[in-house]
Amino acid sequence: MKNDKQFKINLDEIIRTLSSVAMTLRENPKKALKSLRKIGKNIDRQIPYRDGHILRVTEYSLAIAEELGFSEEEKVVLEVAALLHDFGKIGIDESILLKPRKLSEAEKEEVDMHVMRGYYMLAGFNELIEALGGIKHHHEHFNGSGYPEGLKKGEIPIIARIIAVADAYDAMTSKRPYRRAMSKEEAIRELKANAGTQFDPAIVKIFIKIITKKEKKLISN
Repeated sequence: MKNDKQFKINLDEIIRTLSSVAMTLRENPKKALKSLRKIGKNIDRQIPYRDGHILRVTEYSLAIAEELGFSEEEKVVLEVAALLHDFGKIGIDESILLKPRKLSEAEKEEVDMHVMRGYYMLAGFNELIEALGGIKHHHEHFNGSGYPEGLKKGEIPIIARIIAVADAYDAMTSKRPYRRAMSKEEAIRELKANAGTQFDPAIVKIFIKIITKKEKKLISN
């Protein structure tokens, strides 16, 4: 019961802060995003794996957006979506998220529902409408085999296609209870292998360029 109470307090606090952020998002996006990044950190503390996943996905997503020539307004929408893309995982039983073995069908369905849970939890914030597409559809697949609606190619919002690549790469290169962390090279091979099926091939190409450039910069320094 103590854990349930703590969860409720934390979630209520996040919702209150998010409400304040949403109201100031258009008038003062810099201030709103600063507060939203704190929410991202709070979400990371609420759900496994508490390792900075949300902030890294956001950083990768914005780097892709920069290469695509997004406007400042478009970057704001993308950052909101990336910071909140796992919002619906709050409240999922940790024994499922941290399970070291293959999930049962029921458990997988529970995890998959996080996109719709997050969507419905945030749908009341009219100021976040543009970002909801990224939250709801970042697990759609380019060939139409993803969820929740089986969208394909250009039907999937561009911000969702961006988050999908960033999210997958960070998940692959992070240690999980059920597997070791992949090396950057292994993760890049996986992205390439799934470009055109799971991922937008154009975004995969851009992301690999970003990661490669970053790696070369680190080596030269």
